[in-house]
Amino acid sequence: MKIRTIITTAAGAAAVAGGLLLATGGAASATTTATLTAATPSGHAVTIERGVDDTTNVPTGQTDPTNGPIWAYDTVQRQVTWTPDTATPGAWDVTVATFGTYHAFANPITGAPWKGAGLMAGEIQYVVTAPAPPSAAHLPAVSPNTLRSQGIVDELFGQPNGSTAVTMTGGAYNFVYQGIPGAPGGLYFQH
Repeated sequence: MKIRTIITTAAGAAAVAGGLLLATGGAASATTTATLTAATPSGHAVTIERGVDDTTNVPTGQTDPTNGPIWAYDTVQRQVTWTPDTATPGAWDVTVATFGTYHAFANPITGAPWKGAGLMAGEIQYVVTAPAPPSAAHLPAVSPNTLRSQGIVDELFGQPNGSTAVTMTGGAYNFVYQGIPGAPGGLYFQH
């Protein structure tokens, strides 16, 4: 999860931490599920990833060539929801909500060696156009740990990772990590 901006303010930290704990504790099973209605072709699917590189913007001694310095490896559940976009015919509003744990070998704020683990959660939203509609059947119960949120969306639309057939706009994301030394209240935010 590449960091665009690091915000380490304590404002709203208690509310975020409470939501993080509730969201992680109520996570769904590892099986792929879908909810479809005849009136609205909306849906929901779930996939698991283990050992996902988590990146930061400070040197840590290990680097992903595309996304930057790695500070931790995550085990996550990705809950993907979609609905037709009301402003763009043929497009879909897709949210990838991520819940799980990080296993750090470096502090994401300083890059200094640090071994720690804790809860993490976040989400990213896109408006997506693709040659075919999304389907929970395309998303496996366990996805490769090399996929970022965009790759999960590619899978959802039945396309390979990095497909040019799938167009995504938006992509603003918000993630929070609990228990990070040096972060106000121990909460580290990535935006």
